[in-house]
Amino acid sequence: MLGTAAVMLAAAGCGDDGGEGGDAADGGAELAERWRTESVDHRPEDVWLPPMWVAGDVVVSITTSGVTGHDAATGKAAWELPAPEGAGAPCAASPTVNGKGVGAVLFAPAGAQGGGDACSVLGVVDTASGDLLWSKDLTAGEDSYPTADVMPVSIGEESVTVELLEDGLHRFSIDGGELPTPEVTVGQECDDFYVDWRHSAEHLVAVVDCPDLTGAENYIAAYDSGSGEELWNAPDFTDEDQPARVEILADEPLTVATQEKLVSFDEDGKPLADLPLDRPDGYLHLDPGDFTIQESVLVTSYDDATNDYVGIDLATGKELWKQEFDSPPHPLAAGNGPDGELVGLQDRVIEEENALSEHLALWNARKGGEPATKGVLPEDTGSPQAVATSPDDGTLYVLAEPEVGGEALRIEAYER
Repeated sequence: MLGTAAVMLAAAGCGDDGGEGGDAADGGAELAERWRTESVDHRPEDVWLPPMWVAGDVVVSITTSGVTGHDAATGKAAWELPAPEGAGAPCAASPTVNGKGVGAVLFAPAGAQGGGDACSVLGVVDTASGDLLWSKDLTAGEDSYPTADVMPVSIGEESVTVELLEDGLHRFSIDGGELPTPEVTVGQECDDFYVDWRHSAEHLVAVVDCPDLTGAENYIAAYDSGSGEELWNAPDFTDEDQPARVEILADEPLTVATQEKLVSFDEDGKPLADLPLDRPDGYLHLDPGDFTIQESVLVTSYDDATNDYVGIDLATGKELWKQEFDSPPHPLAAGNGPDGELVGLQDRVIEEENALSEHLALWNARKGGEPATKGVLPEDTGSPQAVATSPDDGTLYVLAEPEVGGEALRIEAYER
């Protein structure tokens, strides 16, 4: 299980609310801090949690301490989500909220201690009000935890989806009504045991990996996440030497990764890009937190030191650029600016102090090139785990560990 950096805090301790930034020690303009929250405990082992949700006037933190909505202007706690009945700590969440600001969170059953226990109580929250709209206890056994790493639970405009190892796919309408699992048109030789489901805001993907003894054909099929209607199917998809391990990376275009390759599809299921992960110059890193996708361009590192990055157009499979950085831009996120802006943080050496500082870097996902430095974070910034920006005013939000390797998180907000 891949533990991704989750999201933040509970009580909010407010700092500066803006103003002009001063000069940093290296001569760059220091970003003015708007606020930061108090740190909250977070146990990252064996949990799936996303970066923070930035949703309208609220920035939401999701940690193993709970789910808290913070006022985007002040950082003060606007609401705290009560755990659903029968639930313990949060353990997974949808990567984003939907267009109405509704998000999905998975909780461990009450009394679970983590480390392989169930992660199976689903709660759906309205981030504007903090109301728990509905919840479902999906626990079927000790192994009831998500099978997907990139999107352990997904939410679209019409539906909420999760697949659990113990008992398969669960689909619900946005108001909580149960939805049927789409029928997979496989031969009699290959039963449902060999169907592995993945899901996203817009798609359901069934990966059929039949045993050699059956003689049945392996294939992948895509469905509309809301209606369940089959959109297309593609035979002979799965890797010959690996089991059908698939992750959905993006919806536009629909892009999946197996243990050996990355494939994007057009609306009819024809491959747009079909690329091996193992490259002559390295290996594409596609674990949560290692990549981002901006306007159909995949940006990720491809070497062991994670200093070399590549931009790949998912609509064509064409490599747009390669770039070696002295300091890798990490964490990395898609931005809200024009021209495919990417947002990252890079270390900068302050020679006079023999120290490192983090600076905000922006650059173009489609063109690559050297990022433009847009300010330096204060010296007491925590160790960044994730970044996000506001679509309204460009505020930079940093999910940070106050101490490197510590088990706590907080949100820091800075003027761009």
